[in-house]
Amino acid sequence: MMTPQSSNLPELMVEFFNRAAEDAELSERMSFANTVVHMHFTDLVGENACTVSLDRDPISAELGAVGSGEVELFGTAQVYQDLFLGSDQLPIAILNGKISYTGPVRKFLRVVPILQSFDFDMFRGLASAPAVSAAPRDPAA
Repeated sequence: MMTPQSSNLPELMVEFFNRAAEDAELSERMSFANTVVHMHFTDLVGENACTVSLDRDPISAELGAVGSGEVELFGTAQVYQDLFLGSDQLPIAILNGKISYTGPVRKFLRVVPILQSFDFDMFRGLASAPAVSAAPRDPAA
């Protein structure tokens, strides 16, 4: 079920990738994808896409399908939300037809696991049920 905050998902994705760009090591590793990805939210009205530039270091992201995207991903806000909450994985979502794509998606897929080391706290508030989380929290933190 899509939550009211899900309509802000394109903005959250932009913020997420721009925060990742602030981590020099993470940004450098993500730039190895050497591609530009447009993520389209097929069920949102208004601004329903974001651009993630992984062809530079630092990486960057902006709202909208800006410029030419080498990889185009298409999915509902709920599917993207599930990916960032950790209840689904991009390769499996593609395999199951939840995400469709054009372009050399393997360039993006090869760096997606790197993002698992990054902080997903900003997406946890989107969970529609308290049982959904991206990873177990460290009680010592």
